[in-house]
Amino acid sequence: MLGKLLKYELKATGRTFMPIYAAMLIAAAVTKLISALTAGGSEVPEFISAIVYIMILMGMFVMTFVVMIQRFHKNLLSDEGYLMFTLPVEPWQHIVSKLLISVLWNLGSLVAAFLSIVILTFDEIANRALMLDLFAVIAEFLTIFGPTGSLVVLEIFLAGIATTVFGILLIYASIALGHLSNRHRTMASLGAFLGLTAFAQILFACLTLIPNVRVLQHYMDTLQESLQTSIALFHYVMWFTIGFFTLLSAGYFLITNHILKKRLNLE
Repeated sequence: MLGKLLKYELKATGRTFMPIYAAMLIAAAVTKLISALTAGGSEVPEFISAIVYIMILMGMFVMTFVVMIQRFHKNLLSDEGYLMFTLPVEPWQHIVSKLLISVLWNLGSLVAAFLSIVILTFDEIANRALMLDLFAVIAEFLTIFGPTGSLVVLEIFLAGIATTVFGILLIYASIALGHLSNRHRTMASLGAFLGLTAFAQILFACLTLIPNVRVLQHYMDTLQESLQTSIALFHYVMWFTIGFFTLLSAGYFLITNHILKKRLNLE
């Protein structure tokens, strides 16, 4: 049943995001074309097309955030919730389906933004000198990190996923907590968001004060020491970050699931 929920969620949200992605790539291509055609002439057309592209780019990220909230609130905590919770599906499956699709569209937005930048800077990317500089940077990276270079890339990717999941579940938990109130639910959700965010910040600060877990400050203090020590501490910091946000995400997931399962209030 989770697969069907994922398919439904992907189809419902795809109708919003795919046209936005297409519009942004087209705007990038048009901006690039106008830039080539007006080289040495009037800069007004290029300026206008660039403004349109930037507006679409910003709108894409705003829509990613808005749709993430709207799909969770409208489907599960508004009138549609009566229908959704009559399905033979556990609340956690609803949460997971919306979480996975939200992560997917966050990644999709980053990929679309990257492709649009590639279109805009294609001439520069195709420049042989620039490519040689890029390869030099990669070679320097491999020289510094050695065999652990691939691990660094994996750690950065996992940290990005962990923080994205944390942000989404933070919003879900805030909305769910806000709906425990019978009045002023929007304000209650905002208050819950601020409270959960403050809790995460305080917890992080407390953990970094514990002996042998003060990784961030220790890392900064030892940057001037041996390269090997700095690399080891970098890995430690990354895995600490991944673990911290993963545990918080699990906590916020449990809060959301408990409310939807035991304390659901759709009135």
